[in-house]
Amino acid sequence: MVVRVSPTTRVTLYPGEPGLFVNDPDGPVVRDLLRRMTRVQFESRKLVRVRTGRLFSTIKTRVGGNARGIYVDVVAGGKGIKYTGYEHDGTKPHIIRARRKKALRFMINGQVVFRKQVNHPGTTGTLFLTMALPYAAI
Repeated sequence: MVVRVSPTTRVTLYPGEPGLFVNDPDGPVVRDLLRRMTRVQFESRKLVRVRTGRLFSTIKTRVGGNARGIYVDVVAGGKGIKYTGYEHDGTKPHIIRARRKKALRFMINGQVVFRKQVNHPGTTGTLFLTMALPYAAI
């Protein structure tokens, strides 16, 4: 998941070297974007559910550039973390089936129970990146 805020054509440019002002990695526009997106990063970390801390630790702010200019991202997830979308957007009710001739094992009322499949009720998403985005306006 990526949330991107970048300089727009509405930025007031100084005469002389306008492209250098907007696209300078150490310039005031990029510094302001970095300050705003760092605030979004911290708010995202407050909103995300934490079990192991792997997803929490991947929420980062990064500065990048392409042919259109410089941008600042808040990125979550990465290699080995496939559940970022499920945490952000939630899941619908679905069936979980045992794989490789193994059974699903649960503790219910102190007793061990085995099942071939179970009905998962689904999860609600936290929308941790989307809900944190208004903090960029502060």
